Amino acid sequence: MMISTPERVTQQMKRELVVILEMAKLMEKPLDAPRTIQGLLRLLSQLYGLNCGRVSLPDAPTSTLQVRYSYGLSVDDLKAGRFNLNFNEGVTGYVMRTGSIGLVPDVDKEPLFIRRITELSHHRGGRMAFIAIPILETGTPIGVLSVQREGLHERPFDNDISLLRVAAAMIGQLLRIHSFVVEQTAHLVKENQHLRHSIAVEGMLKQSLAHGILGTGQSLMDAVRSAIQVARSDAPVMLLGESGTGKEKFARMIHQQSDRREQPFICINCAAIPAELLESELFGHVKGAFTGASQNKLGKIIQADHGTLFLDEIGDMPLALQSKLLRVLQEKKVDPIGSMQSVSVDFRVITATHVNLQESVNQGNFRLDLFYRLHVVPVHLPPLRDRQDDIRQLALHFLNELNHHYERNWSLAADAFAVLEQFDWPGNIRQLQNVLERTALTNDQDLINGDQLRLSLASESAITIPQKAKALPHGSETAPATSAANNGRLNYSRSYNWVQQDEAEVIRNMLALTNNNQSEAARRLNISLRQLRYRVSKLGIERPNI
Repeated sequence: MMISTPERVTQQMKRELVVILEMAKLMEKPLDAPRTIQGLLRLLSQLYGLNCGRVSLPDAPTSTLQVRYSYGLSVDDLKAGRFNLNFNEGVTGYVMRTGSIGLVPDVDKEPLFIRRITELSHHRGGRMAFIAIPILETGTPIGVLSVQREGLHERPFDNDISLLRVAAAMIGQLLRIHSFVVEQTAHLVKENQHLRHSIAVEGMLKQSLAHGILGTGQSLMDAVRSAIQVARSDAPVMLLGESGTGKEKFARMIHQQSDRREQPFICINCAAIPAELLESELFGHVKGAFTGASQNKLGKIIQADHGTLFLDEIGDMPLALQSKLLRVLQEKKVDPIGSMQSVSVDFRVITATHVNLQESVNQGNFRLDLFYRLHVVPVHLPPLRDRQDDIRQLALHFLNELNHHYERNWSLAADAFAVLEQFDWPGNIRQLQNVLERTALTNDQDLINGDQLRLSLASESAITIPQKAKALPHGSETAPATSAANNGRLNYSRSYNWVQQDEAEVIRNMLALTNNNQSEAARRLNISLRQLRYRVSKLGIERPNI
């Protein structure tokens, strides 16, 4: 029975309408771009005979057009479906570049068509057509929707193209929404990470401020973070840093952040007590143990039971006591002097030192086994010269304390901050506090200016720190030179004096040696980059001719 042309057109329109309605239903579902696009391609194949549908999108890093979504194609087909965007390659590439519709009624007769995806495995014999529709955004192609149609069909290609343009518009909408969601999700993730970081930093600042640790510099925050991270464990912590960097404050912060916060925090400075008395202070004694022992005495270790024992300047502990301390740490028992009975103890140990304990071990002044027992979690406390951004905050804090204590109203002039920031502070925070107090008490006026601080710092400038040899890896480039003639390096020990004119030649030579790399020059000169730049400016050092 022959079907008339009007009836055939009506059936065709109904068929197209069914496909469009089914595609619209897919668009109503919760957003899942990959699944929805694949569903659209499936409908085109099953309900309309437009098979092997794929959506090709540009990949900027590789400058290629790649199949991102498909239906009815194998993995090998998808790997082959790449077109170079920089060359005139294939019908798909042509459509992407021009935004035109690509129609190949018979792929066997079209030289522009490249057989990559449309292999014989998808071809049942006879004529095979290929149709490619641009996916547009404000008139610009952002991708290509392509299908293949097999055999002889009575319907015209115009009907296929019309339906595919509707599908391409839907896919374009899905891609735009998907791209927006991805961008917003990435933005929210980034904001969330930033917020979490800010909250973490704010939490660290609150915890450090609560224990009198002032500053927001990165080096200080790194030390605070390291201390807080291990606070809730019982791992021994060794605080490494110069005198006056706040090691006891860090030790108290670790104790307060630990599960032992309700128990005693016992502190003892191993360098401040004579060696003959230190043993009794640490381990205690019983009545009559030695001349003058008129009563029992609890040692610091027993006093710290269930709490924290902070051993400051552990590097100054005599070797004989190091051996006894090691036994306590291993067996968790203390033998008071003169006692025949051991006392069980449970404490967390925190140590601090300003000396190089590795060097002390090498020299036989510190036990290697004790070093490894105590050096479980090292925390490096930065010196004040590496925290110049914090000097203003510290100075204002100390001056505020002085105002409260002496009932005065001292303040710092603008040039005073520059003076404070330019000094190297060998005594670190403790020295800064003392200099401010001395300057304030000897000042008749409430405003402290830079000249008055320079006068107070004049005596401080005579202080130099002895340079101790450091244990460095064999062959290290930073190993100190015994003389400039040995290896072409300058032996420039850190100086805490004001900028001197005779430094200019040393700095010029080092800049020439490092090809004007100021960071490397500062490292070799053992000063900070900021200090080097200040000296270069102050001394009028020109860029060396390299």
